Amino acid sequence: MNKTLHLWNILLYLILAFSLTPLSAQEIQFSGNLSAQAGCALPYTENRGSFLTGNTIFEGTIKSYLGNSMAYVNGSFIYDAIGSLSTNGTEALVSDGGNFALKLKEAYIDYNGGWWALRAGRQISGWGKADGLQVADILCPQDASVLIAADYKESRIGIDALRLSIIGNFIQFDSYWIPFFTPSTLPLSEGNPLNQIFFPTEYEEITVINPQDIDEFDLPEKSIVSSEAAARFSAYFSTFDFSLYAFYGWDDIPFVSYTAIKDTTPGKLKEIQVSGKYERFFMVGADAAIPAGPVVFRLESAFFPLRYQQTSAEYQINCQLDRIQSENAKRYNQLTALTGLDWDAGNGWTLTAQYWADAVFADETDISELERDIFQHQATLSVEKTLLNETLSLSLEGCLDLIYFSSATELTASYSLSDSIKLSLIGNFFFEGPGGKQGMYGNYFDLNCLTLKAKVSF
Repeated sequence: MNKTLHLWNILLYLILAFSLTPLSAQEIQFSGNLSAQAGCALPYTENRGSFLTGNTIFEGTIKSYLGNSMAYVNGSFIYDAIGSLSTNGTEALVSDGGNFALKLKEAYIDYNGGWWALRAGRQISGWGKADGLQVADILCPQDASVLIAADYKESRIGIDALRLSIIGNFIQFDSYWIPFFTPSTLPLSEGNPLNQIFFPTEYEEITVINPQDIDEFDLPEKSIVSSEAAARFSAYFSTFDFSLYAFYGWDDIPFVSYTAIKDTTPGKLKEIQVSGKYERFFMVGADAAIPAGPVVFRLESAFFPLRYQQTSAEYQINCQLDRIQSENAKRYNQLTALTGLDWDAGNGWTLTAQYWADAVFADETDISELERDIFQHQATLSVEKTLLNETLSLSLEGCLDLIYFSSATELTASYSLSDSIKLSLIGNFFFEGPGGKQGMYGNYFDLNCLTLKAKVSF
């Protein structure tokens, strides 16, 4: 997609956002932050000594209020020293080398009419009660190009939507019309440490030709029939709250097709070309939170009827060699669920524990054709302790794959030099399961990393 068009899209959002901010506006607020981080691979990995993250980010937010209306803009300018930046075609302008990016995360106009409200423009809505895991939280795509020292909530990407809300004393109903599809950001830049994991350049000693730009994938047509729609109903009571969700739209990660190009030598392959397309799906979901003293219990589930599931490269290539028609994805019913608790133990201690499960209802004969297991589940644990009048924070976040026992852990120590300046040391660790089984996290072993981060807010 033409980069000049990206720039004009961003400028149009800014004009839209400030169209409700004349000189008579009652209040204009500006806030922002500047952060810098550098992370190096640990010596026992193949990337030993290499920088896996290194960026400086300026992020700014402008809010302008006029009566019952508000204009909101949030964007950032990023310099990435290792050239890992990618674009999803709608969110950002990115330099060819992946070193610079101008991102527009949100830009919308809000109107509050008391019992109803309207929001138009690029916006972010977080669904569900899960902490760092995806169950019903599928409205907004994710930035899948960042893993090291990353926050799940910060990885959400804004969608271009019109949201109408009906508001009562204890309830709220939100309906969304999303005219333009927004995909997730993929690690397409060759400087991104996730690039080789998502898009290997070799398969069984055969060269793989991968897409280098989001436009090389088969994106949905920009027409009204390709629009997305969603709805959420929430109720809040003193003893519990719950939400119901419905979504009809596009998977924000493409389903990959592997095309085998035969060599002149019979039975041999010259190369494998990778392409991909996005598919429609439907979801219904629900969540609930039940407080019990210092503990809050959380429940969440989502059902996807006949959702597309990625087939493996081995299956697709073998089908082509045997001259059998292959599919890059097959459709099955899918159910995802989570249960968890949050515990405020006092004295600066907080704890979150979760159990997550995901199943597709496939026949036993289809197991070998899919890229994923038909059933997968994991447990997560997060513990945080604040010290020194809450100026020092120590936290541990861990995920354990309960099929292959691969794991991921993040250890963080943050110290506030002042109310606005914070220093952090972050360790990301990924391990295979017993016997070298990759599981859910083993592929990231070479991304074990220590990161130093500084952030000033104003």
